[in-house]
Amino acid sequence: MGIRYVVRGATLSCSSGSSSSRLNMPRSHGKYVNGKPIVNDSDTAAGANIKPFGKCSVLDGPCSPAPAGTWKGTQIDTLVSGCPAVIADSTLSCNVGGCITVENDGQQG
Repeated sequence: MGIRYVVRGATLSCSSGSSSSRLNMPRSHGKYVNGKPIVNDSDTAAGANIKPFGKCSVLDGPCSPAPAGTWKGTQIDTLVSGCPAVIADSTLSCNVGGCITVENDGQQG
């Protein structure tokens, strides 16, 4: 099937969250797939990129994402603004205790 790059609007979930959310990108990095901007490993800002995931089971209250570092398991030989591209199998740790994963890469619909 090939590499599935993650684009603006991808659906994310957190192992400690009660619902999924959409990945956002305020600005494009200039590389696209299916007309949608590709996400790079530094697109991790809480609020700007990573939205809340409903209720957090660790905090026993509203989710307040705290991404830890950069996305892991990225496509290191595909650079987007000098950083590796995020792919469907990439993960992002949260300092609160969860693991953020890609439910849908966002390329369709």
